[in-house]
Amino acid sequence: MLVLSRPLAAAIVVAASLLPGVVAIAFFGGNAGLWEAPLSPRVLAIALAASLLALLARMRALRLAGENPSLGRVLRDDGAALLVPAALIVLIAFPSAAFSFIKANIPAHVPFYLDPPLVTADRWLFLGTDPWRVSHALLGPWGTVVIDRLYVLWFTLFPFLAVWIGGSRDRTFQFRAMMGVLVVLVLIGNAMALAMSSAGPVFYERFYGDPYYAPLMARLAEADAVQPITALSIAEWLLATYDEGGFGSGISAMPSVHVGFAVLTWLMVRDRVANPWPRALAALYAFVIWVGSFHLAWHYAWDGIVSLAVVWGCWKLLGRVEVAPVSA
Repeated sequence: MLVLSRPLAAAIVVAASLLPGVVAIAFFGGNAGLWEAPLSPRVLAIALAASLLALLARMRALRLAGENPSLGRVLRDDGAALLVPAALIVLIAFPSAAFSFIKANIPAHVPFYLDPPLVTADRWLFLGTDPWRVSHALLGPWGTVVIDRLYVLWFTLFPFLAVWIGGSRDRTFQFRAMMGVLVVLVLIGNAMALAMSSAGPVFYERFYGDPYYAPLMARLAEADAVQPITALSIAEWLLATYDEGGFGSGISAMPSVHVGFAVLTWLMVRDRVANPWPRALAALYAFVIWVGSFHLAWHYAWDGIVSLAVVWGCWKLLGRVEVAPVSA
């Protein structure tokens, strides 16, 4: 077991969070605007919410212990600790901004090339057929609508994940979770995505001139006629902003960041929640996200499998690190 002092653990998290921004500016033509992301109203609102929740949780814990603390006393005794959640939320915004910028610039540095081999690998994995043919045969148009809604639900859940990490008083778990987020954003979302540059089925015809996935897009269009499919509108927006860039834009398939975060969430719930029902629900949601990744044409099946392996392996390695309960 590797034991880190709290200052050293904090320094590692801060350095690892700021490094992607430095790389984006030094090697990908980024500008100083990347450092302004933590000042956005949305980020500051989430940061404030995290610290307020931590304050309420601390006061409740003291009351359960038989005390009747005043707000002033809690702020005086635990003020510094209550700032940690807000600080971590703001900190997450730095690699998030750099991730988005680098992702948008991947094709300019490494043109898409891996899609054709991934098509073959997917067919091998599913015994000679495409993964989406299996899922669409089982789920149909209404199943596609449900998968689509569950897939985009993750964007709503992520701020709660950030609040959970920031509000935890377990510094070892907090360090492990923060480094897990960085693994998904930086290692999977940027470094591996750059090395394995690919566009995904939804953009296959656009970048390779091959209508191989036209039947899949037709299935999605059928579901869109039942209820609007968010994946299709997002895909149109990504193509429209492909040459312009901007936060949230960028095209990249392998590995899947979406699946990576779903797996990370499941691992966090599994390690921190004793009740088997939330653990099973988190595992099921991660599985649904993986199915949705190829069902909705965003990814190849292997994209999620690779993300699962990387996140799982890194989480196991991070389990060998402990943050000392007191400053060393």
